[in-house]
Amino acid sequence: MFGDPITNSKNIHQVPLGELCKLKAGKFIKAAQISDYNKGNMYPCYGGNGLRGYVEEYTHNGSYPLIGRQGALCGNVQFAEDKFYATEHAIVTRPTLEIDVIWLYIMLREMNLNRLATGAAQPGLNVGNLVELQVMHPPLSLQVEFAKKFKEIENQKRAIEDSLKLLEDNYNSLMQRAFKGQLF
Repeated sequence: MFGDPITNSKNIHQVPLGELCKLKAGKFIKAAQISDYNKGNMYPCYGGNGLRGYVEEYTHNGSYPLIGRQGALCGNVQFAEDKFYATEHAIVTRPTLEIDVIWLYIMLREMNLNRLATGAAQPGLNVGNLVELQVMHPPLSLQVEFAKKFKEIENQKRAIEDSLKLLEDNYNSLMQRAFKGQLF
């Protein structure tokens, strides 16, 4: 719908990413405070490589694309919703203009931000460079249309995954009964 976001193959109006959204790293948290499991009333904790675990407090509430800032997978883009904690290794993108956050998430994901990483031993992204990065800024109506189609596809994907899980469960049940001689 928008072409290649890196080359801007459809010549869509571009602006620096810093005009579309405010980019800010999350907050430090000790590793000992992060649990591998949600023990009830805990919040997802996102680091530079995605979900790190669960914590008892949150730093953000809403829907935000997150950009991994450090590590081999820096530049990866996650989507966090509701209440969550963002560590200092995740950059929270808070829109400053009226834009669709789903569109922003997919656009950032498709931009292969890892290509902008610097450093060999511990690659990282410089927020200053990201702020200046030229990105497409199509009309809001097209962003919303794209987000609607994306959500429809995601819902269809979930329905297929649920059907596959049910099919697998039924198959395993039949195989167990066949092995025990209960089918014939």
